[in-house]
Amino acid sequence: MKTLSYACISLVAIALTFSSCSKKSSSNPTPSGTVSSMKLTVNGTDLNFNDCEETEFDTNNGFKNTVITGYMVTNGKPGDVKFVVYIVHDPATLKAGQTYVIEPSNVVTDNVIFFYWINSTDQFSSQSGNPHGSVTITAATSTTISGTFSGKLFDPGDLGGINPLYTITNGSFTAKVIK
Repeated sequence: MKTLSYACISLVAIALTFSSCSKKSSSNPTPSGTVSSMKLTVNGTDLNFNDCEETEFDTNNGFKNTVITGYMVTNGKPGDVKFVVYIVHDPATLKAGQTYVIEPSNVVTDNVIFFYWINSTDQFSSQSGNPHGSVTITAATSTTISGTFSGKLFDPGDLGGINPLYTITNGSFTAKVIK
């Protein structure tokens, strides 16, 4: 079971890495004048991203999921540090007031998974073995999605969630919807 959870998290992380890169380099128009950002406190230190995007992630079995990614963009290029809020829920049906929590299983509908890349290679995530975290949608339109979040992140090998490395508080985002 632990191997399956680790495999699921690894697969999602790899897919997010590639889908994030392809979305950034696509010619899809972003809403003109849309301001986006993501802010959070990591172990007591504020972290601010000046770009935040919501993209749709299609799974192999036809389900659509919501990926909200905060980036620090400099000279038009996203940096290596990023934070991802992955909601196992179709973005077309997100509504203000909905709350999604980290569940003991990563494959449950309406689950949420957090990923935090501190550089280009080191990534930390929430763990279903110690499910701490949630995201609440505060607004959803055809051009932006906003919300708040908090949780705990672990080393990818810490499947049981024994040693939390990062505590996320005061998380908020306004993401531009990328079609």
